[in-house]
Amino acid sequence: TPSTALWMAHCYHEAGIPDGVFQVVLGGREVGAELVLSPEAAKVSFTGSLESGRNVYEMASKGMKKVTLELGGKSPLIIFDDANIDNAVSGAMMANWYSSGQVCSNGTRVFVHTSIMDQFVDGLVERTKKLRIGDPMDPNTDIGPMAHILQRDKVLAYIDIGVKEGATLLYGGTQVDGLGEEFRDGYFLLPTIFTECSDDMTIVNEEVFGMVMTILSFSTEEEVISRANNTEFGLAAGVFTKDIQRGHKVVQKLKAGATWINNYNLAPMQLPWGGHKHSGVGSENGLSAIEAWTQWKSVYLEMGDLYCPYQ
Repeated sequence: TPSTALWMAHCYHEAGIPDGVFQVVLGGREVGAELVLSPEAAKVSFTGSLESGRNVYEMASKGMKKVTLELGGKSPLIIFDDANIDNAVSGAMMANWYSSGQVCSNGTRVFVHTSIMDQFVDGLVERTKKLRIGDPMDPNTDIGPMAHILQRDKVLAYIDIGVKEGATLLYGGTQVDGLGEEFRDGYFLLPTIFTECSDDMTIVNEEVFGMVMTILSFSTEEEVISRANNTEFGLAAGVFTKDIQRGHKVVQKLKAGATWINNYNLAPMQLPWGGHKHSGVGSENGLSAIEAWTQWKSVYLEMGDLYCPYQ
């Protein structure tokens, strides 16, 4: 976020990094376009929506610049019948409630095997009801506000669409009241859990970027892999199972750049981070990030006399 970037600049300055090595320029799309088109910029890295990413990619191509894009996601989280239910519920919560749902890798399409559906949903609702909503600066808070009013209203509109299209609003989906005068104007929402969802619903197909979890049932491994891949996005995916061989086999078949087995939304710096399909171009983190931010140069040094076939 802009606040994070400004804080990083402050930390770098205090650490003694020379002025100009790290710079923060704030502004809207006009400022962004100037930076991308500037001949002074040799590399462009962008995180945002698919539409904005396409525009950035097009502008950067005019200068033949290296580009890394992390774009939208509608990631699947698959919970098999042999999964540890408590861990699966934890994974689903990490995949949906973190940062008030404003995370592009979130696993908002939660596929649950029919045989454990009731047990999973009961545990999920019970634990979600216990979440503490309030001041994001309070270490005891679990859920903070949405970033701004436009995003809050967008999420509420998607919730309304989900209800109208026939999904069951099992929990949440409303604004939070009673947090006190200090937070009266905050953009707080209850986490939203939809059940009885189908693959053709809007809330199942489009990135909401908010706490809207859609739960879908499945019966077979082959079926759920096909349904999980049936999206234009491919940023992330998760699998919960006690069968590690099955876990590896399934994630190999999932068309996603970042995958987890029995966990979700952890991003160690050593692992590459990037999407497949319309979720992005290139990767950040790991060794791939070094190549993304540098350019190869080959140097041939002759230590002896030059051989020339010409007289």
